[in-house]
Amino acid sequence: MAKLNPMKQFLKFTLYALILGVVIVPSALAQRAALVQDRDQAGRNYYTASASCSQTTFGYCSVVFPTPPAGKRLIVTHVSMLDLMPAANTITSIDLRYQNGSILAFLNCQLNPGTSPTFNYAVNDSVFAKFDNGEVPQLLTFINNNNNFQMVGIISGYMIDIP
Repeated sequence: MAKLNPMKQFLKFTLYALILGVVIVPSALAQRAALVQDRDQAGRNYYTASASCSQTTFGYCSVVFPTPPAGKRLIVTHVSMLDLMPAANTITSIDLRYQNGSILAFLNCQLNPGTSPTFNYAVNDSVFAKFDNGEVPQLLTFINNNNNFQMVGIISGYMIDIP
């Protein structure tokens, strides 16, 4: 077989490379990374709920929130509350708990200026608590007298799937 001169060898090699490039590159570009989805990502399954109560002469005010659906877990990461009190220095404690059960977090409240004769106590706390199906989130405010007062509570976080 006759030996090709270097120029013809170069052209032949370039032609083969071009043909391979036309065949291989499009198929490689057509392959894309599989989309992986994080089902439990906090921002994907955002949750918030609010509830309120007007309490009369019992010494506490309680709000409950919906229990998570079956197969889900609620992760509470933040609690906001506003207690409208008729007198200053009457709150003894505020907490997040399983309804009528274990306390998960004691919450810190701060007195904010209110319109007379109301004293506004606000809670704005980060927490980390979980509630499974059947576990009811509850916020409680206890006071040291039997005055009427109002409370609004908000919990926020996210839902995850229980494996």
